[in-house]
Amino acid sequence: MGATFTTPVALVRLSYLVNSIYADVCAGHGLSVPQAQLMCVLRDQSRGMGEISVMLRLDKSSVTGLVERVERRGYLGRAMSATDRRAVTVSLTPEGKRLTDAFYDEVSQRLTDLVAHVPAADRDHLARIATEIVVDEGVPDVFGALAS
Repeated sequence: MGATFTTPVALVRLSYLVNSIYADVCAGHGLSVPQAQLMCVLRDQSRGMGEISVMLRLDKSSVTGLVERVERRGYLGRAMSATDRRAVTVSLTPEGKRLTDAFYDEVSQRLTDLVAHVPAADRDHLARIATEIVVDEGVPDVFGALAS
């Protein structure tokens, strides 16, 4: 391969590539990037609006508009919290769950294919390093959780 990028350059360019793949899969499923991110944080559980706001790093008014747009498409439902009648819980509808699973699977496959030519030991090392960074930085579970 020869020369290598500096760490910042490599990370920014890798981020650009991953974001491009993510956006491409979003478009293929008729979703915007924020809509897909919202649906992915709801993939495994319902969440409150405040929790979604923190996870997606959006202000509450932006989350409200985003939830309303995805709800109008039939992918989300809102319900009053069982413990706090002032709070709203957001969850995927069955159609939303199917779409989210298909989106998640396609992104996962595209990213797996991206590194398929890299030796398995190096892929495992990359996953360990990336995991250490995102855990240390407190990145929320916006796309899957830690593997057991």
